[in-house]
Amino acid sequence: MKNLLFIIIGLFTFSNIQAQGIMKDPVSFKLKNGVEVIVAENNGMGKVLASVKIEGGQLASNTTITLADNGKDFGPKVNFGTDEANVAADAEDFENAFLATAEALTSTTRNHGNLVPAKTYITIAGDITLAQAKVLAKKAFGEWKENSSSELTK
Repeated sequence: MKNLLFIIIGLFTFSNIQAQGIMKDPVSFKLKNGVEVIVAENNGMGKVLASVKIEGGQLASNTTITLADNGKDFGPKVNFGTDEANVAADAEDFENAFLATAEALTSTTRNHGNLVPAKTYITIAGDITLAQAKVLAKKAFGEWKENSSSELTK
């Protein structure tokens, strides 16, 4: 639980976005594969932020994704660390950026094979409803299974 608190705090310090809406109390749920998700609705702010933290995991050093230019001043931003990824986007651009990030994290050709769903914590905050976040989390990470060494050798 302590790690989850750090994730939430890190998420809000990730960007200098000022909250303009009404923030609801965070709600958490778990996907069937063990991924834990925390959602903090802040309707009206127009932006959505997400942090995907993988305890004990190590992302490939060349993890990158390319996002289409949306022609706006604030385009989607994705940053990868050694064990986490952060996404910041306008509400209408968030889904595509989040799905692309999930693909980069769960792809067996892009990671070291030591990333497991049961040690993954996702925090989503901003202009997104709990229902939308649940659907998106399931779409992005719901089918993710632990990588086996035989998969990585293919």
